[in-house]
Amino acid sequence: MLVILALIAAISLPPKPDHYVTDRAGVVTNAKALDDKLAQFERDTSDQILVYVDQHLPPDTTIEVMGSEAMRQWGVGQKGKDNGAILFIFIADRKMRIEVGYGLEGALTDAKSREIIETVIKPQFQRGDFSAGIDQGVSAIIATIKGEPYRGTGQTVAETQPASSTLLEKIFAVIWRWAFRLFWWGAILHFVYYRIRYKKNPWWATPQSGGSGGTTYSSGGSSSSWSSSSSSSSSSSSSSFSGGGGSGGGGGASGSW
Repeated sequence: MLVILALIAAISLPPKPDHYVTDRAGVVTNAKALDDKLAQFERDTSDQILVYVDQHLPPDTTIEVMGSEAMRQWGVGQKGKDNGAILFIFIADRKMRIEVGYGLEGALTDAKSREIIETVIKPQFQRGDFSAGIDQGVSAIIATIKGEPYRGTGQTVAETQPASSTLLEKIFAVIWRWAFRLFWWGAILHFVYYRIRYKKNPWWATPQSGGSGGTTYSSGGSSSSWSSSSSSSSSSSSSSFSGGGGSGGGGGASGSW
């Protein structure tokens, strides 16, 4: 049961972003410049900061639960360092959160995260300038965690991975989201089909013509298969994001406006 619940939770989470800035609400006017800024910050420090903007939270969740799950499932932050953070903004719900990885909690504390939300981001949002609030909020996060001892390698995680690895990750993500639900729907439809067609015989039996002109049944295996194809364009942008393998978040702060 726990495994099933975990799979369902994984399916409801939005796919892992392929850039540092994901703007599904269309409010960030400088998304490309901000994306490049965060990519360079990872090159310099190995810290990974994401911005995720949408109109609404996913159904049946809270911003705190989504923040924690996203940090873990998206692998934000370098492996073994957990030095990642995500700024979540949900415009229509008027909610925001700074989710902080374990490795950045020493500098980006819960209190500091709340201060950034209340004194930097919120005033701009109340004026209706979402782009300025996000940009200034990111700058405040960067300034806060610059004192951490992590050092970058001059490359982002995405830049150290071959393009085939990135494509493989996307393929596995599609399989992860759909295999579970397709399996169960297929099993149910398979069962119903045989119950209707062969009500008087075992559901696993298949008809075969017998030598006496009647019909005989043999217990034979059946197989079903499905295939899914997806087309995706791989970006050659230097600001492509790939999770570094961080294992989770431990703190942060939420707010509204």
